[in-house]
Amino acid sequence: MPFGVKEMPPFRVSLVILLSWICANAFLFYAEVLPRWRAGQPPLFTIDLADEAGNVRPYVQWKVLVRNEEFLKLTTGIDLVEGKEDEFILWADYKPPNPLKQKKDFLWLKHLRSEFKVHRDGDLLAAYARVSIESFRGVQIPLTMEMNGEIKNRLFHPVLTTDTLAGQKTIPLSPMQVPVNGGMFQPFHPVHRIMGLFPGRTWVQPSFDPLAMALSTSLAGLDGQEPVGTVLAKVRAGLESVNWKGKSFACQVIEFNGHEMEALVWVDVVHGAVLRQKVKFSGAFEWELVRID
Repeated sequence: MPFGVKEMPPFRVSLVILLSWICANAFLFYAEVLPRWRAGQPPLFTIDLADEAGNVRPYVQWKVLVRNEEFLKLTTGIDLVEGKEDEFILWADYKPPNPLKQKKDFLWLKHLRSEFKVHRDGDLLAAYARVSIESFRGVQIPLTMEMNGEIKNRLFHPVLTTDTLAGQKTIPLSPMQVPVNGGMFQPFHPVHRIMGLFPGRTWVQPSFDPLAMALSTSLAGLDGQEPVGTVLAKVRAGLESVNWKGKSFACQVIEFNGHEMEALVWVDVVHGAVLRQKVKFSGAFEWELVRID
């Protein structure tokens, strides 16, 4: 071999190097560049391979704190839609830890469930919520309320059904524009992961609060109320430490601000896992979700 001429590495080695370079740059683009191109759009719903497998991590447990005491238990999960390979149901199910010990002087909540039907790419396809309450602050107001709606042509078409002592009533609501990716914020439905965050990222997205809607429907009626609204979200500039399972995790914090509602979501910077979510409503009513596993 002539002096100064270097032998090229074998073809397979060169191919591995090239593929590694492509994968690294693709990940960098997805994690750092793409979110900035999508500025103003909500982060996509994230479907993990573990979530798809179901039997690997079928659900996540949370505890619900009100007045700094455990009030309810929450289970969230992801199920594959039967007969579909690219559609999933993200669900959240609330139940009292012990019905006999529930704070019935504050809120007697019999059941609360919400569902998001999403595509593998993260687009929202439909949303559903059902809440059943017996009393609020000592006032007997038995009510069951359901909201169901699909996304069609970037519009969310919700239908509200209420069942009270006065009977059942179905109320078609006005369609609402949704972002390109169809993201929706639900203060009582924490997602497992949020990716693509960076300091200062902001977006606007639709929101639906089934519990607050049920209470306002029970106490004041639906007149003048709009159950689907919008929130403004912004990622704080600094990181905050969250203690979870005896360890400290650096988290990005998302601030959500809507009509008579503020929320904070703590997201682990390494894996994107949502560890805490706190919601504050008018009247100093706070609802905190803490991830258990």
